[in-house]
Order: sequence, then structure tokens, then C-alpha cells
Amino acid sequence: MKRVRETSSLKLLPLSVLLIVVVLMACGSDDSVVSSGDGDGDMPKVIRLIPSETIFTADDLKAIGWKPQKDLFYDYEGTEVSKWGFLNSKEVGVLIYATADQANTLGVTAADAQTFRRDEDGQAPDDGIDRISCRDAAGQSAVQVVTPTTAKAFSASYLEPEPRYFSDVSGRSCSNRFPTYNDYTVIGNVVMMCEGDGRNLLEPSTNCRELEKWLTK
Repeated sequence: MKRVRETSSLKLLPLSVLLIVVVLMACGSDDSVVSSGDGDGDMPKVIRLIPSETIFTADDLKAIGWKPQKDLFYDYEGTEVSKWGFLNSKEVGVLIYATADQANTLGVTAADAQTFRRDEDGQAPDDGIDRISCRDAAGQSAVQVVTPTTAKAFSASYLEPEPRYFSDVSGRSCSNRFPTYNDYTVIGNVVMMCEGDGRNLLEPSTNCRELEKWLTK
């Protein structure tokens, strides 16, 4: 059973604060980009809000290479699809709504929550984040998946814990917890939250940058 995500417990910043700077791009650049992050640029985030009257489906996303895995753990109000999966070998979270209006309201609120980082240390809040990447002192990577029971950290695995995977548990608690997704793109009725291209979770995402081109070509 999915757990309802209570956004109030996330101590989220208002949308008007999160969408800090509208970057007016010149010379053919993307004028749909909204950038937010801390004042020092230590936690950059690229948000794209792309107007579109097209109603996209899960099949449209599969056609560009999206490989859905499982439903996201929390319940996202208004979604017809809420799944995590892979696109070009990087993890993405996909929310599909009935209308673009819902994607640009409910979807933006959800994406802000799932990419939220605490100001003091850049880590994920204590609860409410669906997909968390762990970075331990040894520099190894694991992903903690929220489950109704104690969460497990699996080395180099983005799959939800199942009994057959228990032997792969790293044996360490997830002391450095970061949201897996950083950038996100809203196009039409679709919200895509993206893992960065490199191991650094704050690196820009090609998937989020190119989504419009791939869906509309």
C-alpha cells in the first residue's frame, strides 16, 4: 500500500521562493529554464517549465527509451502514473497527470518536494523523499529505498528491496542521504525528475535537458 506523502512535514519552501530566478536566455537558449539553488551555487538545480498542449502517455515516454520499473512509494495526488525507472542508464522519476494544469501545479509541488535539500547540509529531509542516494565516507554509492519497514542500503542498486537482494545489503546505515533527483522538467502533463549525469548528484541531467526535443521530434 502506498503511503500518502505529507508535504507539510517536509518544511518545503513556497514555490515562489523555490523558483528564484527566471533565467532569460539569449542567442537561441532555452527560455523555459527556471534555476534555483543556494546563493553560493553549491546546490544548483535546473527546472524547466515547457508549455505544451500535447497530452503525453506512458507509451510516449517508452518510445524515447524510458524503462519504467515500479511505482513510487508515496501517493502523488492527481497522478495517473507515478513510477521510477531508467532513461539512458540514469534514474528518472515520472509523474503523468490528466492535464498540463495539474502537472504545473500538483506536479511542480511534488517535484519540489522530491528534489528538496536542507540548507544546512544539502542532504534530504528526514522523511517524505521517495528516492534517496547514499554517499558514505568511503565514497561508495548506494540507494536507500523507502519501505514500510526499515530501509536498506544496496550497493550500486536502484531496485526496491526484495528478499533475494538481502545478501547484497551493504551493512552500513545511510548516514549521508541525498535526494536522487535534482533537476526536473515539466512538459505538458508530464513531470520528469532526473538523476544527474555523473556520480555527483548535482551534475546537470541530459535527460531533463533533452526531454522536450525527444518527445516532440
